[in-house]
Amino acid sequence: MTITVEDGSIVTGANSYVTEAELTAYAIARGTSLTGDPEELLIKAMDYLESLEFKGITIDKDQPLQWPRYQVMLDGWWVDTDEIPQLLKDSQCEVAIAIDDDQDPLENIARVKMKETVGPISVEYAQGQATTIVRKINNKLKKLLKNSGTGGISFIVDRG
Repeated sequence: MTITVEDGSIVTGANSYVTEAELTAYAIARGTSLTGDPEELLIKAMDYLESLEFKGITIDKDQPLQWPRYQVMLDGWWVDTDEIPQLLKDSQCEVAIAIDDDQDPLENIARVKMKETVGPISVEYAQGQATTIVRKINNKLKKLLKNSGTGGISFIVDRG
């Protein structure tokens, strides 16, 4: 599959927000060298990004990806309706790097079963599983997502 980059103009067949060269340069700038195929990493990263619920509304009901969007405000400024935010591009790179580092956020987690037998009694149960949270991904995405993990309403208290 070939990478087709969404530039904000609703590109037919778009499947990425960044090029393979941009991913490679992003990784190198952070002291990381990719071991996997950049094209494959970008496609897998898009699978994750497309599973998320972003702020705003898509521009066209038939656009291939969730961006561009309208009614999105970042840091008090409206995002242009033909803009792909740098945070989103960086997020795709962070997800791709995490996948390359065997930390795929969409990977299934195997359930480990334990069985204990004491005399005539046997008990089988699932052992708790832990998922890896890649903070770099969360930090990049939090401003773009509808529910950014604040868990409620934010407000300022003025004791003036």
